[in-house]
Amino acid sequence: MQQSSKISEYLTTICKQIRWKKAHSVISEEIENHIIDQKNAFIANGLDEEAATDRAIKEMGDPILVGAQLDRTHRPKTEWSIIVLTGIALSLGLAIRMIVTNDSYMPLMLTKSIINTVIGIGFMVIAYFLDFTIIGKHPKIIYFGLITITIGIMIISPIINGQYFYIKFILLLFPTAFAGIIYNMRSKGYSGVILCGVYFVVPAFIGVITPSFSCVYIYSITCLILLTVAIVNGWFNVKKLSALLLVYIPTFISSMLIFFITILNSPYGFQRLQVAIKPSLDLMGAGYIGTITRALISGAKFFGKGDLVLSSGIVLPNIETDFLLTYLIHQFGWITFVAIIAVILVFIIRSFMLCLRQKSVLGRLVSTSVLITFTMQVVLYITCNLGFILFSPLTLPLISYGGTATIINMLLIGVMLSVFKSGDLVHNKHTTSIKRKNKFIEIVDGKLIIDLK
Repeated sequence: MQQSSKISEYLTTICKQIRWKKAHSVISEEIENHIIDQKNAFIANGLDEEAATDRAIKEMGDPILVGAQLDRTHRPKTEWSIIVLTGIALSLGLAIRMIVTNDSYMPLMLTKSIINTVIGIGFMVIAYFLDFTIIGKHPKIIYFGLITITIGIMIISPIINGQYFYIKFILLLFPTAFAGIIYNMRSKGYSGVILCGVYFVVPAFIGVITPSFSCVYIYSITCLILLTVAIVNGWFNVKKLSALLLVYIPTFISSMLIFFITILNSPYGFQRLQVAIKPSLDLMGAGYIGTITRALISGAKFFGKGDLVLSSGIVLPNIETDFLLTYLIHQFGWITFVAIIAVILVFIIRSFMLCLRQKSVLGRLVSTSVLITFTMQVVLYITCNLGFILFSPLTLPLISYGGTATIINMLLIGVMLSVFKSGDLVHNKHTTSIKRKNKFIEIVDGKLIIDLK
């Protein structure tokens, strides 16, 4: 029996003992490399190749026992803490919707909330069991597929208050697609950085014409952080300062243009910009929501109802969607704010810790893209509800009412759980060749390799 066949048979026997098939390739590669290293050491000590192979395999141990031990250590890691926290947030959101209002549409809203939550759970489960590495293997297909879906939805989407309503939620998926683009471009040097910028532009432009300042803000900040992380970690193999300047200078210029285009295209956009600077300019027009929000917050107590009395002529709109926190703070006190944010903050901190544990580039990028998208939604929602900015927030993930938003956020959480489940099995295949006449120099995973052959 040839030595290569002996090693293959040994590896096959080991893998038969391991029930998690996804781990087979990684385990086989590691054990094979170890056997080959041992074999080469024995050959250097005077053994022939066949004898060296037999001895290296023997030293690895009985394949059935080795496989059984590896089966106990290599199993999918279901991150129950994230699942439990997601369940708590969903339950809290449903409970709040049962408490905040007794209006005639409440039964319908509660029914829709339950249905959307069940659908969201289904999407989360599907994403959990899917292999998240397809984001790194087929990033362009996913990216252009999302572009096509977005344009199709834009054609059929209702226009509410001057916005394509569903588009702003679909854009929450693009940062994760962009993570796959970064992973695919990371070996291309400065051209990879530039191409990432090109891919960034199209979803940002869609957000501008939607128009939605909130989705443009969330998408842009998330993608910028991902690209910065990739550059700082040296994944593009370029000078970090030069690459960062290449990213941030155009970003600053384009963000100013996007900001003012979004302002001008959105309803009462210019008036809102003026009122954001000086709210007293318009108390009942573009500045009405900001004025009433700040008034409610300023009169709130830690326990119980706030001092400001809402008369029939003073109404805070969209309390179940855009301004749920403001209403809860006024109606029941700051204690409700503390309780809700505590649950969300624990979710974010726990997810952040798990993201930092990811050893693979793809696992780190994908999980981080989901976490930042989630966090940016929370930050924007809180700042709007506390009266700091006057633009409508997107959603408070899993808490505020919103069918499409709930489903998409659950899908993204499922993707993140998929990373936490099997991210450690993903290897960083990252090879960049330096063009030379003899082609004997390579950079592999940041190491300079010179082939003297």
